[in-house]
Amino acid sequence: MKYITFAVIICIALSCQSKDVEKKSSDLFYAIDTVMIDSKGEILYLEYDLVQSDYCTQDGFLYNFNEFDHSIEKIDLDRLELVEKFPFQKEGPDGTGLYIYSLKSLGEGKLFLLSEIGAAFFSIEGKRLEKYDWSKVTPANGAIADEEFLQQQIMNPNFDHLVFGLAIDQKLNKVSLKKLDATENLISTYQIDPNENFKRYTLGDLETFNKWNPRIYIGSQREQIIVSHEFSNDFYVYSPAKDLLQSVSYSPQLTPKNVTFKAEGDLINSTEDRVIALESYLGQVSFGQLVWDSQKKKYYRLSFSSKFSDKKREKRLLHETVSVKVFLSVFDEQFNFLSEVAIPELKILSPSKYFVKDGKIWLYQNFSDELGFITIDIEQ
Repeated sequence: MKYITFAVIICIALSCQSKDVEKKSSDLFYAIDTVMIDSKGEILYLEYDLVQSDYCTQDGFLYNFNEFDHSIEKIDLDRLELVEKFPFQKEGPDGTGLYIYSLKSLGEGKLFLLSEIGAAFFSIEGKRLEKYDWSKVTPANGAIADEEFLQQQIMNPNFDHLVFGLAIDQKLNKVSLKKLDATENLISTYQIDPNENFKRYTLGDLETFNKWNPRIYIGSQREQIIVSHEFSNDFYVYSPAKDLLQSVSYSPQLTPKNVTFKAEGDLINSTEDRVIALESYLGQVSFGQLVWDSQKKKYYRLSFSSKFSDKKREKRLLHETVSVKVFLSVFDEQFNFLSEVAIPELKILSPSKYFVKDGKIWLYQNFSDELGFITIDIEQ
């Protein structure tokens, strides 16, 4: 088991002493530490920064897809070590296809995988339990339109007959939330972009497929589905039990409400135009997802502001990141905005995946190809 304090990581070149970082901002206290995961001699898959992973609040394990050997890594975050790897099949009745795009742990040894075969339930041992097929829904029951495609899909452990997806309409440059009810073979559509942020922050020629879309996040927290936008801080909460969609907007204290965008006509001429615009956006703010702290009954959201140099690495689109400023926003159970604080002690070079465990935010970091997390303990 490995432990390394945050102060060692960020100041190793300066020979700083080893200690935790604890700060106070107004009535918000936070303490920062860093932990490392013992891989037990295995090479953990960090190629895509844990995008294909999920922390399960029910059992306390992190499940991470390893593309190299097509397996699921089961990591114990209490003992801070890899405990087992489960091989999955690419072909056959339990096959996933070559690629797995995302996963969600549903507890009790079950995983929801979005892969080449579509969306399906699997046991951790690799047996396919159920497949969810959006294409079987008729137009009268809300079928996905020809000009739409499902960019992301997710499930909530409390509703195993429902699948949720973000549908992108490339023709109209729109995004919507779709819900597949597998028992009724019915698809419902929900408006989660009334301000047209998806279209507003798309870079390129909006009349063609030659464009860069902004990121939209879909997450499963408690008994709700939360959809949020990268460059605007409004978000949308869907409650399946009530079939209720809630729109949330708030006035931040330290970050802009949304980024200032470039005129569309300036962004269709060249790749360099788009790079300049995208770096301008990321330099203002990039909003992360909301995550739930079951101990403190709060929602947390990290936001990031990136600073770029004038240098580019080979085969990289954007210029090198010099530094990233991190901001923490806190909400109550009803999504009322409570406070916001900058965390200048976080010296990271890229926004990262994060989740809450034991009352702390766990922020993923790659330390020389070793899996580690920066933990942020918040007290108000």
